[in-house]
Amino acid sequence: MPALARAAGAMKAAAAVLGAGLFALAHGAPAAPSDDLLEPDQAFRPTARLLMGPPRGTVPALPAAIQVEYRIAQGYYLYRDRLRFDVQPPGLPVMPAEFPPATAMDDPFIGKTFIYREKVTITLPFSANVANPGAYRVRITAQGCAEERFCYSPFRQEVPIVGTAPSP
Repeated sequence: MPALARAAGAMKAAAAVLGAGLFALAHGAPAAPSDDLLEPDQAFRPTARLLMGPPRGTVPALPAAIQVEYRIAQGYYLYRDRLRFDVQPPGLPVMPAEFPPATAMDDPFIGKTFIYREKVTITLPFSANVANPGAYRVRITAQGCAEERFCYSPFRQEVPIVGTAPSP
């Protein structure tokens, strides 16, 4: 019978711990500390600026570009191959994004991939002679992770940019 008595004592102790936990939860006791994850807009902060090429008819005819810069919080990374850009309003024919070199990584969530940490600037070139004066926005679909803790679902961000057409 001593084994039965020990088992009953262990069950009483477990019930007391469970009861205390439920009491604390019901009465607003603070939760245990967590790995506070940043919201995507805090972990991955984009800005954009419009770079205009030389006026029409000048040589060399350099294209204009939108530069999207990401500031990435410490302990987070952004997937290069999960970045997509859409410039609004429609009518500004943006060429494929130009990405700087990225760090190769064997990611625990998706396998071999390329990532950015801290800061990255991506260039979206377009022909300067088609830019109309006015305000533009860059809609971005991105995905990133908190180092070895959590991988965000793809998220959308929108960054305003303002620019004018090149002078004649």
